[in-house]
Amino acid sequence: MKARLHTFLDRLAGRQNWMLLSTLLLTALSLFFAFPSYNDIDPQAWEPFFQKAATPFQNSPYPADAHINQLTFRLFMPLLVHYTHLRITCLMILYGLIGIANFYLVLRITNSIFNDRRTAQLIGLCAAFIYFGKCSFTEVRGEMFDGVAMFFLLLALNTRSALLTGLFIFLASWTDERGLIASCLVWLFIIINQQDKSFIKRFFSPSVLFIYIAWVTYFAGRYFLVAHYDMHAGNGPALWALSFEMNNMPIGIWSALEGLWILVIYSWVLLYKDKQYTELFLYLLFTAIILFTSFCVWDITRSVMYLFPAVFISLKVIKDRLDVTVFNRLLLYALVLCFVYPAYYSGGKNQIWWTYPLPLQLIRFIHA
Repeated sequence: MKARLHTFLDRLAGRQNWMLLSTLLLTALSLFFAFPSYNDIDPQAWEPFFQKAATPFQNSPYPADAHINQLTFRLFMPLLVHYTHLRITCLMILYGLIGIANFYLVLRITNSIFNDRRTAQLIGLCAAFIYFGKCSFTEVRGEMFDGVAMFFLLLALNTRSALLTGLFIFLASWTDERGLIASCLVWLFIIINQQDKSFIKRFFSPSVLFIYIAWVTYFAGRYFLVAHYDMHAGNGPALWALSFEMNNMPIGIWSALEGLWILVIYSWVLLYKDKQYTELFLYLLFTAIILFTSFCVWDITRSVMYLFPAVFISLKVIKDRLDVTVFNRLLLYALVLCFVYPAYYSGGKNQIWWTYPLPLQLIRFIHA
């Protein structure tokens, strides 16, 4: 089976347009194993979002605990709809196209790190089988833009322009606050990518300058909106949710990366062995912050998914320190785990949903 998989991937990688063909393959696999429940789209559930889009700089008339209030400062998508007048069908098409683009970016970033097409395809397969690769297609609620935020974070990882890196992080932050938090992983990726300099020089290097500017500008923008428009968000992350959601923590943590946790954890070990204690501490700290904030909200899986940029940090660490044979074995284990684990979504204390594969969805559509 392993030999057949490698033969197929190598044959695909040998094509001139291998990245496009691989992107289409990843999209097809993602949709087959977790097909969207389009019959569950409720136009009334989208109405608060469209009301937000109509008046982006006004507070929601809904109660403070209504989820729409979380969109107060998530202005990118409401502003986009405000000026383009997109409706549900067009937005679902847009989300799907962004999901496809995310697969392309995963292949491109991985190939830029390893310069190996098969490795890029294997990482892409892992991504297709976890929530990261499904959210842009399967999220049919009207207030979730995680695929869009991740798109900007991947663009920030992909570009070599410091200015564009800052711009994409700025846009990710205004798409969802989780994008702001996850941008620390983009910062760390750039820091680790400059191992030939001291940490102090890397910290103040021009390559991360615009990330600092993006962070400062974002918070200044929020202050302006509060001061001049009296905008305020609803009930955000709450510490009491930690004890409430403790039951779902193990599956929630696992659902962030599934089998790709193997690569992340092994990269921690390599950093420790290489005595890169500062980088290791920051890597662990940022991971802990994202996990901590994820368990302070109800939507666990969609929150922990923002750990995905850590995969590229692990690839960079492993590329510089680990034998290729050992890495290929670890990557195969990661792929198997990502494949065999169902498309579960966890939230709250004990709620878990399975996003059905295409054959079961067809049966549901027929009998609906």
